[in-house]
Amino acid sequence: MHVTPGPSTDSPSVGDAGDALLRLRDVSIAFGGVKALDGVGLDVLPGQILGLIGPNGAGKTTLFNCITRIYQPDTGEIVWRGDDLLRIRPHHLAGLGIARTFQNLALFGGMSVFDNAMAGGTSQGRVGATSGMLAWPPARRRTNELRRRAWELLERLDLLEVAEAPAAGLPFGTLKRVELARALMARPSLLLLDEPAGGLTHSEVKDLGELIVSLRDDYGFAALLVEHHMGLVLGISDHVVALDFGQKIFEGSPEQVRDDPAVVAAYLGRAA
Repeated sequence: MHVTPGPSTDSPSVGDAGDALLRLRDVSIAFGGVKALDGVGLDVLPGQILGLIGPNGAGKTTLFNCITRIYQPDTGEIVWRGDDLLRIRPHHLAGLGIARTFQNLALFGGMSVFDNAMAGGTSQGRVGATSGMLAWPPARRRTNELRRRAWELLERLDLLEVAEAPAAGLPFGTLKRVELARALMARPSLLLLDEPAGGLTHSEVKDLGELIVSLRDDYGFAALLVEHHMGLVLGISDHVVALDFGQKIFEGSPEQVRDDPAVVAAYLGRAA
């Protein structure tokens, strides 16, 4: 296995490897005897945008599903802020500060844009059912805070004009921003972005890249970005990891990706 090392990032806001939010070590998983991941390791640092690339079938989605506890790795470690993430139930991840968007949008079509955003705040503390029904002060304060944050995010993402509209039927690019709003309601320390540019036009992809960087700068989260659109990945990532056939074949700066022979071969074939 050829892995090209490189600097973690050029961004001054990102810490060193000892400060990793998320750390994977020797993560492996097989399905029917086929290794989907084979000894993969990586670090995501605070404030970092880490691009995860690779051809179809490289293991990117499988890695995401291991992090989000959909899959249980056969071997290896996944550590979040020093704690074993593999002992955490999937529905507790948002409360830990991990949020995710999906390649296939997972919005509630019959609900308004505002209510879809509000749904993302359910992990931020809980108020008992009785106090909620009786509108006791803690419940009212909690609801008011969530509503204030939802309106703030909708304004930040230029969604105020469609806030009361049902999500179903809105343009695809708009729905991508709605999903971002919902994920950011959880105040994540780590945002997992699964093919956010899928289905977008060239101009929408450019706008999305600028938006992700701006949101990172404003809200201080780190992002793990799985994306086929190489222009987006190389344009906004601080650091890049490439997978092929479940193995890590490259790790380094975006500038190093274009010239790495293993990455070129994985995307274009050995003859290239």
